[in-house]
Parts: sequence; C-alpha cells; structure tokens
Amino acid sequence: MKTPIHATAILTVGDELLNGDVVNTNASWLGQTLRGIGLPCETVITVTDRKARIVQALEQLWQDHDLIIVSGGLGPTRDDVTKLALLEFFDDSLIRDMRVLDHVTQYFEKRGRSMTDVNRSQADVPAKATVLFNDLGTAPGLLFSQRGKLLAAMPGVPYELHFITMKRLIPELEKRWKKSERRIHQRYFRSTGIGESELSDRILNELEIRIPNTVDIAFLPHPQGVDIRITQINGDSDHDFEHFTNWVRKTAREFIYSDDYTRSLADFMVELLTGKKLTVAFAESCTGGYLADALTDVPGSSRCLKGAVVAYSNEVKTALLGVDAADLERHGAVSAPVALAMAKGAAERLKADFGISTTGVAGPGGGSDEKPVGTVWIGFWSASGPRFACRFRFTTERRINKERSFAAAMDLLRRNITGISGYPQRPEVVMASQVKLL
Repeated sequence: MKTPIHATAILTVGDELLNGDVVNTNASWLGQTLRGIGLPCETVITVTDRKARIVQALEQLWQDHDLIIVSGGLGPTRDDVTKLALLEFFDDSLIRDMRVLDHVTQYFEKRGRSMTDVNRSQADVPAKATVLFNDLGTAPGLLFSQRGKLLAAMPGVPYELHFITMKRLIPELEKRWKKSERRIHQRYFRSTGIGESELSDRILNELEIRIPNTVDIAFLPHPQGVDIRITQINGDSDHDFEHFTNWVRKTAREFIYSDDYTRSLADFMVELLTGKKLTVAFAESCTGGYLADALTDVPGSSRCLKGAVVAYSNEVKTALLGVDAADLERHGAVSAPVALAMAKGAAERLKADFGISTTGVAGPGGGSDEKPVGTVWIGFWSASGPRFACRFRFTTERRINKERSFAAAMDLLRRNITGISGYPQRPEVVMASQVKLL
C-alpha cells in the first residue's frame, strides 16, 4: 500500500487523561475524523500538564509529522500551560486579538457574569498563529505553519474541539493541501447479533482470498456489535475497493444494519419502527430501564415507544404486568415463562405492537450453577406474530450485560420487522406455546 503524503499526529494534554479521571475521547474522535479526510493518524501521545513535557513532545512529533493536532491546556486556569509551551516551541510572543476579546466580553455579558484579567487573557494569542475562532467557548484554536508543516492547538472541551475542527481547521487543511494528494476510500458497516471472531472467520471466511492488496479491513467490537471498517489509501483502482466492499455487504447482510458510522442501533430502530408505523413497549427487570433510556436518546422516539415498566421486584411483575405468582415461585424470575409473561403484559397493557422484556442475573454477584451471572432471558411478544423467549449468556460485567441485552432485544425486533430469520448470538429459544401462555 502506498503511504499517505502527510503524516499526522495527535498530542493530548492533561493530568486528568493520564490518571483516568477523564476518558480521552478527543484522541479517538480526532483519529476517526482525520482518517475520514485522508489524513490517517500515525502517532498519539498524551502528556502531563507541564510545559517542559509538552515542549519535549512537540519536538519529538515535529521531526516526523506534517500535521500535529494538540488538544487541551488552552483554558484560563493555572494548569493550562499549552499556550506557554507553544510560545517556547515556536519562539513566539503574545499579541491581543481584539476580535477574540470582543467575543469573550460578550460571552460573559450574555451570562450575566463579570470578567477578570484571566478571562481577558484568552484573547492573548501567539503572534505567529492564525486564530481558529471558537464560537462556543472563550479559548480560540491556534494554527501554526512553518516550513510546510502545520500545528493546530485546540481546547480540550470536546464539543468546542469538534466545532473548531469541522468549521475552522478542516477548511484550512483543504485550502493548503489538495485533496487529490490524499486520496482515500473508506466505508463503515455497523453490525449486531454476532461476535468479532465468528463474523470474520465464519461469515467472511473467504476474506484472505477476496481482499485486494491495496485495501485494509478492521473489525471493531463493542458491547452492541461489531463495526467493520474498510479503507483504501492512495490506491490505484477504485474498482477493487468497491468490488470488495460490495462483497462484504452482501456476505454479512444478515448482521449489517447501517453503513453510517454515526448511526447507532437505537437510531436505526427508531427509524425502522417509525417508518413501518409500529410501536414497542418494554418490561425491564435486569436492565433497569436501559432499553427505554437508549431508545429515548433518539429524537422522535415518542412516535414508536409506547412506554416501559421497570419491574425490578416480583411484586411489580405481578401487579403491573400480570405475571403469575405461581410461575415466579415455580420457575424463578429469571426464566422463560416469566420473560414471556412480562413481554405479554407490556404489549397488552401499553397497547403496543411489540412487547419486549428482560429478566436476568446482571452481576457481578447473585448467580448460581443453573443461572450463572450473565444469564438473561429476553421475552418477545408480537400482537399478531411470533411469541418466544431467548436465553443469552453474556458476561460478568453489569453494565456490559445491560448493553448486550439492549442489542439482542433490538436485533430480535429488527429481524422480526425486516423478515430476517434466525436469532442473534445463537440463544436457547422457548416458544410461547411451550409454556402455555396463549
């Protein structure tokens, strides 16, 4: 594969990133964004809030990279020393940018807050830098250009960094570096209902003989599924990329629900249900409202979600969902009969086309030999179609079990609505007719 013309690096600054107080989402977002415009990142470094260490990292990265993006340390407090490090690195001095000062002044006036000298100092920028204006905050981004290389420094607040990158930095890169110099083809497929190894080894088992020499493929697993990333950088043939991409899409079509990386499973399900004019209701025990929470994160979900009952105790299961106390006594809450009764109660009492329930051992304790931690029964009740319960075996991690329960529940619903046969993750399946609930 041909190497990209412009080598890029990301430098994130902050003690909070190193000690685990804050997850470094800026690095992952920047890496994805840079790759999307044909500038894949080669190096990521995270350093402490010390000027000497920042300068040392800049010197290291400057030797081997054409673009460096620095995130963090541009704020007004005493631990924000990135600007001072940049002054030393570029042998620069500060000047006051009146446009930035006017913006900062208005920012505080609109919020009824008084400004201090520290706030005003946000308008003091390195003389050699181009200001990347920050509409959403007080610290502007900074762009340095020297001997054909670029360095962009931006605030660490994620939504400010995203704004400056998309609205200010990328247009500057487009002007300075021709897109033809960084040809890239990239496609994402979002899949669910199958694990990484099974997807690559069983479904895409002809991968090694199908993939062109100029193309890379990566499998990116997460609790709700596996994302497939296909990339070609500076390849000679667009046809090879498209042919391979179409093969992956066709071969794994049972599991792929989107080719938009920004589109979540919840997004897809809201659109699918709304488009079909169908509704769903949840009866949640072990997930504690996670299914409803995930779906209501999506705008417009009120058109397809009728409601949810968090039936954590057995008393609520019987009183609100009509679960038979005898079934709870005989089979236990984590069982097919109870999961089915919960799903039926949700569908009928909330008058939805589909009822979906979750009951299980979320962990990390509470399991048994018969029902180990990670055992989850998902009940599925259709007003005019199939009615069944599936037993899944997930992990010992409570939060991950909730996410995987959501993904499995949504995949059962997706398959039912779109006519895809089978069940996600090969669970044990019990039909409603087997437990005499009809």
